[in-house]
Formats: sequence, C-alpha cells, structure tokens
Amino acid sequence: MNNDYIENKECRMCQNKNMTSYLNLGNMPLVNKVLNPEDVATEKKYPLDVLLCNDCNLSQLSIVVSPKVLYRNYVYRSSISDSFKNHCTNLAEKLTSSYLNKGDLIVDIASNDGCMLKPFRDRGMKVLGVEPALNLAKIANEEGMETIPEFWSPNIAKDILKRYGPAKGITACNVFAHVHDVHSFLTGVETLLDDKGYFMIEAPHLYSLVEKTEFDTVYHEHLSYLLVKPVERVVRQHNLRLAKVEELDIHGGSLRFYIEKRDKRDTSDGSVEKMMAVEERAGLYNIGAYMGLRRQVNGLKNNLSTILGELKSLGKNISGFGASAKGNILLNYCGLNTKTIDYVYDDTPEKQNKLYPGVHIPIVSRDKLLERKPDYLMLLSWNFADEMMKKTKDYQGKYLIPVPHLKIV
Repeated sequence: MNNDYIENKECRMCQNKNMTSYLNLGNMPLVNKVLNPEDVATEKKYPLDVLLCNDCNLSQLSIVVSPKVLYRNYVYRSSISDSFKNHCTNLAEKLTSSYLNKGDLIVDIASNDGCMLKPFRDRGMKVLGVEPALNLAKIANEEGMETIPEFWSPNIAKDILKRYGPAKGITACNVFAHVHDVHSFLTGVETLLDDKGYFMIEAPHLYSLVEKTEFDTVYHEHLSYLLVKPVERVVRQHNLRLAKVEELDIHGGSLRFYIEKRDKRDTSDGSVEKMMAVEERAGLYNIGAYMGLRRQVNGLKNNLSTILGELKSLGKNISGFGASAKGNILLNYCGLNTKTIDYVYDDTPEKQNKLYPGVHIPIVSRDKLLERKPDYLMLLSWNFADEMMKKTKDYQGKYLIPVPHLKIV
C-alpha cells in the first residue's frame, strides 16, 4: 500500500475476483512525469502487472495510481501529432456528413488541448471539453475551445445538461481505458447523451497488443485493456447499447465503439458480433492465449538489447525520437539508458530540457538533431513512424523501428 496508489484485484467492470496475472513488467516509473535533474533522487516507481478477469475477459492493472498524481499537470499534448490532428478531422467530417447538424453540442471527455474539438467547432458545432490537466485546459480555453478543468463525473454531466442541454455526440479518445470507476463514468454519459446521439470511445484493442507484442502500450495510465465483449457487457448495465465497432489503424490498432441509449432506434450493424467472433477465434476469452505473451516480450527485449549493444560496440551513436509514453516503457523494460541512448528528441516544449523517466536520458528539441547527427535514430512513437520520418526528412542516418520486431530503415 502506498499513498499514491491502491491495489485492485477485483474486476472494475463485473466485480469478479477470479483474476489471473499474465504480464508483469516489474516496477516502472510514471511515463509522463518528466524530470528535472534534482528530481531523480526522489523519483517513484510502481508495480506494472496485467491481470485477466476470467469472467468478463477484461484485462486491467493490479493497481490504480491516483488520478491527481497522473493528470493534474500533464505533458502530453494531442495537437503535437499531425497524424492525430488528421484523425480528429476525419471523425468530424464523418459525423457531420452522417448525423450531426450545425449547432449540435459535442462534448469531449479528457479533451487535452482541444485537438478533437477544433474540427467540430470549425464545422459549426457547439463544443465543450472536460479536461482535468489544469495546464492543458488553460491552453484550450485560451485558443477558444471552452473547457471545464475537472475530472468527468455524474455531477459534471448534470451541470453541463442544465447549462447547455443534451450532447448529440460525446467523445472519449484514449480515456475510457484510463478510468477506474467505469460505472460512475457511464452514469455521467447516460445523463448527458441526447436520445438520438452517440457516445464514442476510442481505445487500443487488446487483440493488437497480443498479436503484435505491443507490450509498451502497458503503463500506469492505461488501467484497462479492452476487448469488445466486456465493453458490450458493461454498457448494458447503464441503459446503453453498443451498436457498432470500427477498426482503426491509429496507436498500433484501436477500436472506436459507438454507444447509444438502449431505448432509441437500434442502429446496430452486426460489427459488434463480428468483432467478438474475431476475439473468440484468437482465444482472447481464455487465459491460455495470454500466457505466451511474456515469452514474446522477453524475446523482443533480448533481441533489441543485443542489436543495440552490438551497434554501440562498433562506436555508433544512437538516439531516440519522440519522448512518448510507450517509448518510455520500452526503454525501461529493456534496460536501455544513457549508456546506450544519448538523447531523445521531441517537439513538445513541456518535455524539452527534462529527463526521460526511469532511464534519465536527456530530452532535447528536434532542432538539435541535425547538429548532433546520430548514426541511428530509434522511433519511440513507432505507431507514428511515417510521420516521424517525414518530420526528420533531413536526417541522414538510419531509423530503428522497435515494435513489433526491430526493423532498420
């Protein structure tokens, strides 16, 4: 027990206690808590262990780090990524051409710096963000995206409903999997959602994590690892229906869940049942499919460490690009610190001139890349590899793409 976290060995969706551990990565730092040099001595690490619920098939971490520790000051900014900005624009175009009208209210939960809201606002929607990181809510408000600087809750939902009316669309990109009390979260959604609206969750698909050994998407912010089956089950408990799911390439393989009120006209299209069949064929409703994952992770670790060690022995300079959360887990688990990686280049101002958690590699601006000219540049946000290579097109060295298998470009 620690003041910063609680242990959680009970399924947050179905309350079952029949949980099995299948991926224990040991003690890890908080991936977005970049450090000043004077912070290194007091840096904290926390257990990182994934459990499977043998009843509803949800995967979740064995602990919950306090959201106030994780999110009140947050250095990840959505709008830094051109790929994610394009992703948001594509969603806005899709929804405005199908069911949204000008003036409809769109609420984005955990709205970061307003990246998701901007294309909806540009298309005539009323937009509102709810973002607990005070620094990010401030940025969004200054840029004209009205944002409430709070954690999402039923009370916040009631207040928005009273002030603005129901929301025709509620989006939650890469946040539902970050939430411990999913029942309270869904109660708020049920309160605010328009009778003809959709609540849209986006989250990495556990199928992709297992199939592609994407273990670096496991970190303390990601409390849950989602399949369709447990999500379909839990939303039913809140007068909601999972109508359809859509596969997305973003973040190494994600799903978008379209959820509607259960008493509205059913817009189900069969995609939910099809995706559950895919999950079942992959064995993801049984612990056996997960037990080989640790072996695959260790194989990736050993291969990466060996090759980078050989490059260093040849006198090669290696740096990283993109001080991402997943990159931090990759480096920490593989034991790749300043002895192997000289710098991590990153475009986020809040991360620059800090130290990467755990491994304490200096984070510097991309402007320094051409000046230092490393022989190899490891793309730590490998899910945005194409964008990162485009951003660094003047770099003359070789790229390392570490997941799912090390590739040299």
